[in-house]
Amino acid sequence: MRWLDSDGKSRISAVLPGNMGRVLLMRVVLILCQMLLVLLSRLYDGITLSLAPVMSVIALYIIVNVVSLWSLTGSKWLSERAYFLQLLADVLFLTLLLYYSGGYTNPLVSLYLLPLIIVATTLDKPYAWAMSAAVLFCYTLMVFAYHPLFVVAEQAGGQSAGFHLHLLGMWFSFALSVGLIVFIIMRMSLNIRQRDMRLAKMHETAERDSHILALGAMAAGAAHELGTPLATMAVVSHELACDFADNPEISEQTAIFKHELARCKQVLSQLSASAGELQTDGGYSLAFDQYIRDTVARWQVMRPQAEVRLDQQSEGEAPEVAGVTTLTQALYNLLNNAADGAARGMVVSFGWDARQLWLEVYDQGDGFPAYVLEHAGQPEISNKGSGRGLGLFLSFAVVDRLGGRLELSNPDQGGACARIVLPRES
Repeated sequence: MRWLDSDGKSRISAVLPGNMGRVLLMRVVLILCQMLLVLLSRLYDGITLSLAPVMSVIALYIIVNVVSLWSLTGSKWLSERAYFLQLLADVLFLTLLLYYSGGYTNPLVSLYLLPLIIVATTLDKPYAWAMSAAVLFCYTLMVFAYHPLFVVAEQAGGQSAGFHLHLLGMWFSFALSVGLIVFIIMRMSLNIRQRDMRLAKMHETAERDSHILALGAMAAGAAHELGTPLATMAVVSHELACDFADNPEISEQTAIFKHELARCKQVLSQLSASAGELQTDGGYSLAFDQYIRDTVARWQVMRPQAEVRLDQQSEGEAPEVAGVTTLTQALYNLLNNAADGAARGMVVSFGWDARQLWLEVYDQGDGFPAYVLEHAGQPEISNKGSGRGLGLFLSFAVVDRLGGRLELSNPDQGGACARIVLPRES
């Protein structure tokens, strides 16, 4: 994947430290192999190796690797240019080693491909072209300038011992390249795939937040537009009460009307407040057990026909739960869904431990349809024929913004269960 904007550049840079760590590991493997080959060259008479310059280059390579490891320890960011220069340094050291050990006749010359593959896999096209030019230039240079490695000694059949050794070295170089490509490059590709998954998750969260912002704006607008007609109805109801004060039947009806108007105003006020708080994770803190009892009690006033039993599953002092204003609306949505499924036999279980707190809303209805369980958390997924699925969507959004999770399931004993799990510190 190629990113052309500044945000995309930073996303690539965010994964470069992990890739750089694997490059340093690859260097360790190469250095160990080089020292092993130097040792073997001393045991074979057919190889003429300039030992002093080769060991000097290896020692300098080790120093560069140690300094690079030290400078990157604890660093979460790495620029693309610095990453590219580190790989370019690998090409330079390989060129120096090949210069003193046979140039292009050295079978390890195929190791030039490793930095090129890494750059092509993890960086943008300009860096890949630059690395291609550097590798090609160095390889061409090794064709014309190098210290001979093999001593030609004719053997039976017209073949030299050096040529047999060259073939053996080509096999070793190929095997080493395959191993490093599989281990290093595949790990880097995994890192990139994980980055893409995180970006997809961020995109999904952004879309969900966009829905929430739109719903908040709609809620605030609806509360504002409905305020004027409700105020007019309140004035009319007050005048009716005054005009028919001596009529008990009409007075009773106007009292009920005024009570319901007051309730509508309260709901609109809460709607306006929640529209803003849902965007800022607002609300106050309250003991978890007291919060559950108060919330269910307030909800039963709105749904008096529902039968709810509370089941506290933990003992001791309950932890504080934050953002209860926004969490209340999520719990109301779950309670309303349960009551719509089966108003009788509802159970609200809750508890806590050292790491988290939880609550479950269980009903004895028909359970959640399969498509609701499969697409839970997405907007406009409803288990009601006339519903739009916004209740469940907002519940998922609120719980997620509080750092928790909402799980829907159909228990084996029947019915439906919605489980909210929140971290203890939320």
